[in-house]
Amino acid sequence: MSFSIEKVTGGSGLKDFLELPYRLYADDPNWVPPVRFFNRHMFDRKKHPFHEHADVTLFLVRDTAGKPVGRICSIVNHAHNDFHHEKIGFFGFFEMENDPDIAILLLDAVEEDLRAKGMNSVRGPASFSTNEESGLLVEGFDDPPLIMMPYNPPWYEQLIVSRGYHRTKDLFAYYLDGDTADYSRLTRIADRIYEKPGLVMRDISVKHISRDIPAIMDIYNECWCENWGFVPMTKREIAMMADELKMILVPSFAPIVEVDGEPVAFAVALPDANQAFMKARGGLLRTILALKVPFFKTKIDRVRVMLLGVRRAYRGRGLEALMIDRIIKESIKFGMGRGEMSWILDDNLPMRRILERILDAEQYRTYRIFDKELDGGAAQDVLPPSPGRTFDDQG
Repeated sequence: MSFSIEKVTGGSGLKDFLELPYRLYADDPNWVPPVRFFNRHMFDRKKHPFHEHADVTLFLVRDTAGKPVGRICSIVNHAHNDFHHEKIGFFGFFEMENDPDIAILLLDAVEEDLRAKGMNSVRGPASFSTNEESGLLVEGFDDPPLIMMPYNPPWYEQLIVSRGYHRTKDLFAYYLDGDTADYSRLTRIADRIYEKPGLVMRDISVKHISRDIPAIMDIYNECWCENWGFVPMTKREIAMMADELKMILVPSFAPIVEVDGEPVAFAVALPDANQAFMKARGGLLRTILALKVPFFKTKIDRVRVMLLGVRRAYRGRGLEALMIDRIIKESIKFGMGRGEMSWILDDNLPMRRILERILDAEQYRTYRIFDKELDGGAAQDVLPPSPGRTFDDQG
């Protein structure tokens, strides 16, 4: 079968672009349907703040009958390139039927678009950046993903690799069941730390979230600025994130540590709203009912620890253990005693040491980021998969 590719500018093309995954994953019990209202908002250049510092181009592949069979997004994130002094473009929102010819059309279209915009290489998937969903799922397909984590079929990896992409970074997700795990060592460490003079750990304030979020993001920007792929968030992106979090945030799942009145560390864990999104099947009203209204409310029984940061001057003092201990105990109290900590960079050995040696958490999912040179540079060797790697394997 032959296919054609088109650049999406709006109208019916945008609708087909957005709706394609709902058809592709219709029979997949592990796929989580995005809420259509928020999905459309992401691509609204006038409303979503990401577009203020990025050029985004959408492509859609159709078969001879005009049916959408594949999609992809070309992204030039100027904030990323300015911060890292790079000329790198991204691909994201990659979805398709299982046909290599579709992958060729999609990836070639992105590469051509990025070359025309002066980029030297392409990286992905990122939808839109590392501040949102990032990576391709390559290990751990047997359960639905947790909130703000991607999902895809296993065969996507081979299609991407076959087009000359190589692994550049792995992102790990760790699983822990607080009801059965022995975290007594963690609690002993936390108890000692909590006795330090001048140290206070408090919950984030939903009522005053506009006050707490800037303090959190100041710590975030300091902690992550040297991390691979980090991009500072703008004030509008921070404000939008705060508005979105208020819908599902449990204050005691987001501890802030202060020393002598100064915020020095924080963590954020979210109830896995994906369990409600699956029930809602993309509808906004059904989502609100599944999250908020008692008769319709979905039982959420797991959490995702998605952020944890400690200012440089306060590292090595056990504050990470203090906050993780709080989140485990609070999540158990709310009937959400299991879940994951994600994502963790494969070379973030200090955090992996805590998770693997102190908590005995299982590294059960791997998400992969791929790169490809666009300027004729020599392609790197494709790195092999790394199932079940542990901290000790890294030396």
